[in-house]
Amino acid sequence: MNVYENASVQFVKQGKAALVQETFQERSLDETEIFGKTLVSLISSGSERGGYMDYFGGSRYPMEIGYAVVMQVIDTGSKVKHAKPGDIVFASAPHRLYNFVSEDDIVPMLEGMLPEEAVLCRIPAVSMTAMLKTQIKPVEPVLVTGLGIVGLMCAQMMKHCGYTVYAVDPGEKRRQIARECGLLHVYASIKDCQAAGRFGLAMECSGAEQAALDALDVLRKGGELSLIGVPWYRGTDTWAHDIFLKVFYGFITMTSGWEWSIPRHSSEFMPGSNYGNFAVGMEWIKNGALKVDGIYELVDPARCDDAYQSLVNKTYTKTCTIFDWRSM
Repeated sequence: MNVYENASVQFVKQGKAALVQETFQERSLDETEIFGKTLVSLISSGSERGGYMDYFGGSRYPMEIGYAVVMQVIDTGSKVKHAKPGDIVFASAPHRLYNFVSEDDIVPMLEGMLPEEAVLCRIPAVSMTAMLKTQIKPVEPVLVTGLGIVGLMCAQMMKHCGYTVYAVDPGEKRRQIARECGLLHVYASIKDCQAAGRFGLAMECSGAEQAALDALDVLRKGGELSLIGVPWYRGTDTWAHDIFLKVFYGFITMTSGWEWSIPRHSSEFMPGSNYGNFAVGMEWIKNGALKVDGIYELVDPARCDDAYQSLVNKTYTKTCTIFDWRSM
């Protein structure tokens, strides 16, 4: 059997990432297992920044991270039906040069796409769950707060589905990228929208408590607030009473935007699913409905600590970072 020199991005202590080398021997695959070599992997700027800085508390090191890769299939188990050696697939897998994944955890990459485009299909799915659940129709305007990669994809997705989207972020660079992606109503603050009482739905993608509180002020009576961004750490001294008062008198429905609250895979009576959303997101990226040109930076995995430091210190120049494993 072949011996492989593997490598993975790991958090080796709080505030420190490293590319860790290891050797492993080829093994027999389970019937529905796929073995492949990673081409690119996507950093989750929210959860991975949180893990890097140990916002969760009590993280154990070393910690392997990552959840979105595009890889080339090397071998498959005997009952794998939807992939063969040489195919390129999106997979839910960590930042690792060689990965073993279940066939259930892949989406075939569409022909004509670059791997760095295809891996971004993971991000629209974060907010697609909220879109599937909302009762607000495209005849009403929608507010999206936060234009990191999740919010940027969310705003484009809602625009593609027919909503008039107002997008808000205090960062000028993020606002400029949003405009370059075709968003028309982009503002530095919710107040600048001058649309109080007009929005049927607010999709909070920043994870900032103040953004959620401010969004409540511009929702119409009976509107919805979907909390898509995770509040990894406390950022304000806002009292719960301030929120509850606005929710109560505004007749607001406030929901978790947790993407995994829907099934992983579709069924006869449940067409909406995470992996279905990955596939749809990839289609929308390929056909240009979701624009990704210029929003990502490709980084050598050996520079992983620099990449995470850039996230923490907000010195990045692009909306998201992708590790490029193709030279390894």
